[in-house]
Amino acid sequence: MRTDRSTHAVPALLAMILMLSASLLVGCPGTLDHKERFLVDAGNAANGGSETGNDAAVPDDAGADADADAGPDSGACGDVVARIFVPSCGGTGCHGSVAAQQDLDLVSPGVAERVVGVSGIGCSSTLADPANPEASLIYQKLLPTPPCGSPMPLARPALSDEDTACVLAWIAAQ
Repeated sequence: MRTDRSTHAVPALLAMILMLSASLLVGCPGTLDHKERFLVDAGNAANGGSETGNDAAVPDDAGADADADAGPDSGACGDVVARIFVPSCGGTGCHGSVAAQQDLDLVSPGVAERVVGVSGIGCSSTLADPANPEASLIYQKLLPTPPCGSPMPLARPALSDEDTACVLAWIAAQ
């Protein structure tokens, strides 16, 4: 009796293609830059803290002393570019230095110079407006219902309320 091997190869090939496709769709979740902060925040959440694990409000002047890209001494928020933009916006391949979506690079040095007073592509709002940070497109895209397009980060969990407030503070400090 003769068996046609091609009938067995097709399902195996389809299974391999599906596994490869699934692995490409699942993005790298990033790295944990500040493990000690995570553990402290996780402890706060376990002890009845807020959902974000941090009951402390982000001060209005968070990042006000920082340089253009919010360096290490930027208050409670830390380095917003390195801590939030790089892993959440650029680490996904969307707004990195290579082939940035909407021509918006949020990871290379000089982020502030590329976004302050600059209009977005596809949306008519200013990317970052320190005079009116709440109207800034970068901030509005972090909200559940932005004025245009999809909320960011796309196909990933939303930023915590704390991190969203830090982005707002970073814009205001520019």
